[in-house]
Amino acid sequence: MKNFNIKVGNFFFKWRDTLFTIFFIPALFLFSYSEFAFGNFTLEIVFSLFGFLILFLGQIIRAITVGYAYIKRGGLNKQIYAEKLVHRGMFAHVRNPLYLGNILIVTAGILNLGMPIYTFLVLPFFYYIYYCITIAEENFLSGKFGEDYQVYLKEVNRFLPSNLSNWSKSIEGMDFTWKRYFKKEYVTTTVIVFSTYFLVNILKFYYRYEFKLDSFFSQFHIFCICILILVLFIIRILMYFKKLEIEERKED
Repeated sequence: MKNFNIKVGNFFFKWRDTLFTIFFIPALFLFSYSEFAFGNFTLEIVFSLFGFLILFLGQIIRAITVGYAYIKRGGLNKQIYAEKLVHRGMFAHVRNPLYLGNILIVTAGILNLGMPIYTFLVLPFFYYIYYCITIAEENFLSGKFGEDYQVYLKEVNRFLPSNLSNWSKSIEGMDFTWKRYFKKEYVTTTVIVFSTYFLVNILKFYYRYEFKLDSFFSQFHIFCICILILVLFIIRILMYFKKLEIEERKED
């Protein structure tokens, strides 16, 4: 069974972005129909708020992870790859903090759609895919780093953070930098994720409960999207001028 999971993980590691897109695009069409929804306004609000908290937590975990220590998780030529074994920062408390963040973000997005049948069918499938990708990656890391990684496996959990009381020790000598986060975490993707979440809320309550675009609820979400886009614009400008400044120094 493990060998099968490894094969599944290697396959979906290569095609995971395409797979997620394939599953989410139909959902964006289905969620506008009340027949697929909870059918309860209060429940919809609760799931939207709960989903946002999960989304925020997932992004915070990714930000802390990248801000302290970045590792290349995108692979090499769409294959699992790692340059070094990192076991400080968030990696001292959970072996896969970036995947944990992704799982929380995906969970939030699916819950926010408010479609019970879709949630019960698709969410476990996503969990299984991430599990297989993790197993495949662990198999690769075990082969590359040997005994060091085996010790790491025994000391740190796969997805459940532990030993958080030793956080100060795990980041000793490390500095959190927003520059690394903005450079490696792709702030554009972050803005798109949150903006999509707010947009789904606008459309969801518009189609299911006839919330007009000029209602306070819709206007608040539109305001949040505009703020996110503005923040992205400002960050991009700052990064652009910082890049020009660095290039000018090199020329001098």
